[in-house]
Amino acid sequence: MNRSVSFTLTADDYAAANKLHVLNFYRDRFRLAMIAAGVLLYVLFIVSDYASGWSFGTFAGIVHLFAFFLLLMPFLSYFLFAPDIARKTFRKQKSLQQPLTWSWSEAGLKVTSDGGEWLTPWDHYLKWAENAEMFLFYQAPRLFQMVPKRVLTPEQLAELQGCADRVAG
Repeated sequence: MNRSVSFTLTADDYAAANKLHVLNFYRDRFRLAMIAAGVLLYVLFIVSDYASGWSFGTFAGIVHLFAFFLLLMPFLSYFLFAPDIARKTFRKQKSLQQPLTWSWSEAGLKVTSDGGEWLTPWDHYLKWAENAEMFLFYQAPRLFQMVPKRVLTPEQLAELQGCADRVAG
């Protein structure tokens, strides 16, 4: 089994990684609970406004506008802000544009590039995430390493998923 892959990230890879990160951000239990609480408060506000005869005053308009903005924000973050900011960052950050070699073993993930080489043991990762395009391995809540699935063979994909199961969370 070849537990190594060499590749160069693209702007689309980095955008996909950041979209997955945003999705995971909003899937967090605390944020989901806050969204649910916000929706519940908004529904209570609407019921209260209805019970008082639909006042449609300035305060009600502000509350409706604020609620609309808050409900729209996750969609804007995922579909617009994350990919756009990621592509701009990719253009500016030269280390993202260098060839990488990823290798994995029972010890952890080893990344080699022109900038050096480092091994991160599996137990140093907080969590991992994946979707159809990308693997993310989190060393901190906002710090992740990424590998696009497009560069992996089906065997490597299965092997990397098996190794990733060692990651906590």
